[in-house]
Order: sequence, then C-alpha cells, then structure tokens
Amino acid sequence: MTAVMESNETMMKLQGFIEAAMQAVTAEMVNDIAVKVVSMIELADDVVQPETLSLLRKLPEVSESLERTLDEVKKIEENGTLNMLLQLSEMVGSMKQSMTGPMISDMMEKAIIGVEFADDLVQKGSLELVDGMITAFDKAKQDQLGKDPLSVFQIIQSLSDRQTREGISLLLSFVKHLPKEIK
Repeated sequence: MTAVMESNETMMKLQGFIEAAMQAVTAEMVNDIAVKVVSMIELADDVVQPETLSLLRKLPEVSESLERTLDEVKKIEENGTLNMLLQLSEMVGSMKQSMTGPMISDMMEKAIIGVEFADDLVQKGSLELVDGMITAFDKAKQDQLGKDPLSVFQIIQSLSDRQTREGISLLLSFVKHLPKEIK
C-alpha cells in the first residue's frame, strides 16, 4: 500500500505543479507559444516538400565535394579575393546598367577603327619595321655599353660613314614629313 500512497502523493504534487504553472501563464505567453508552434509547423511543412527531401537525400553524396568547396571559398575570403570579386561584379553590373545603345555603337565604331588601323599597319609592313627598329636599338645599346658619349669631333668624324649618313637622312626625312601627317 505504500507504493499506492507514494503514487497518489506524486500525482498530487504533479497536479499542484500543473495548477501553479497554469495560473502563472499569461495570455501573452500563450500567444507567443502559439506563434512559435505555427512557425515550427510551417518549417516542418517546408522541410517535407519533395524538393527539400530530394536535396537532403543527395547531401551525403556531395558532402565531401561541398566541404572542399567551402574550404576554398574560406581561403579566397580570407585573402580578400572574394571581397574584390564582389566589388568587381557590382562595378560591372553598374556599368552594364548605365550603358546605352549610342554608347555601345560608339565603342564598336572605335573598335572597328582600331582593327582597321592595326590591319593597315600590318599591310604596310610595320611589324617587320618595328622588329628591325628594336633590333637596331638593342645593337646600339650594346655598342654604347660602358663607353663615354661621343665628342663633337667623333660625331663629325662618324658622318664619313655611309650607313650613319643613311640613318640620319632617313631620320631627317621622317621629321620633315611628320607635321603634315599629324595634321
């Protein structure tokens, strides 16, 4: 009989506790609990959607790859690259939104002029000319390496060399025609 009495005594304590709790509960607390229960039910409803369940089933298969990807993202975030990429994408987005049809047409027109100019230079043999000029400049630098500049007498004496005179003649002819071509 002592077990039944202990059980009755426990029930009475439990009943007293429940009554005290019920008296302490306010309408605001009940409302807050109801809102939380509704939120939990809505969350549970979202989780049991077929798309979410399918995604949860795939998670174990891709978890290793996802973990590696997150590690890489963490690295680029730590070294500042991620922030720079975000800023760059914002700038590109702003530029894209601010571009108008006339601006694009103008840029394309300038690009076409640039391509035509480059083609004209190639057609006139400028690549070979520039290559020759660079080679000549490199040889001139090598010739002068460790030497003092020429004296006035040495400059005058170098005019007796036919190749030097040809170079100076070409340079003078270039300087003569330059102003007309620039205008």
